[in-house]
Amino acid sequence: MEDPGFLVLNKPPGLLVEPLPGEEGHEITLVDLVSDQLRFTPGRVARVVHRIDRDTSGLVLVATSIRMQAALKGQFERQTPLRLYLAVVHGRVEPDSGPWRDRIVWDRDRLVQKRAHPREERGRDAQASYRVLERFPSATLVEVRLATGKRNQIRYQAGVRGHPLVGERIYTFGAATEGAWPPFPRQALHAWRLGFVHPATGRPVTVEAALPGDMEALIGTLREAAPPAR
Repeated sequence: MEDPGFLVLNKPPGLLVEPLPGEEGHEITLVDLVSDQLRFTPGRVARVVHRIDRDTSGLVLVATSIRMQAALKGQFERQTPLRLYLAVVHGRVEPDSGPWRDRIVWDRDRLVQKRAHPREERGRDAQASYRVLERFPSATLVEVRLATGKRNQIRYQAGVRGHPLVGERIYTFGAATEGAWPPFPRQALHAWRLGFVHPATGRPVTVEAALPGDMEALIGTLREAAPPAR
């Protein structure tokens, strides 16, 4: 989706949203691609509003001015945008829906989220809710609605509950995922619906991105492995 003040882009897996600190220019990022697209439009620049992980696919919001970025970021800071993700996780998730609430802190040395001590000053609340969409013999398709938007949040919160994402390499918390079936080259996570208020018009904006081919194929494989209904 393109608007004079922002772009909503469907990012493929494997692409960074913006350069990692100290690694500017080392590889092409989503911001580089958008900046290249906007270079012939005076006054428009690429300014990231929110991020998703390199190997997560789906919707990313990029403002095209500093003023629009500030207005949109304000909504995310107030936790008002709708952010829905689709994830395939290991195991059978019970019950059918519920909240995920954790206190986490970013480990600056290991570059991962971890559980925060109750008195940890840098600790932050991570809140989300999930809903089971489909169950398979060895995995579950869930929809996750983010309230907060912490780095690696869904990956951490699913893993710490004993249901790491299929393809997850970091947030497994001792679960036996090495060589687990079915194999998948990335975490099975897709940002599929994004909703927010247009800062200029006050009207709601909702954008959806269909599942990418690799996750469609993964779900198809899991369905084929399911026993026939009786």
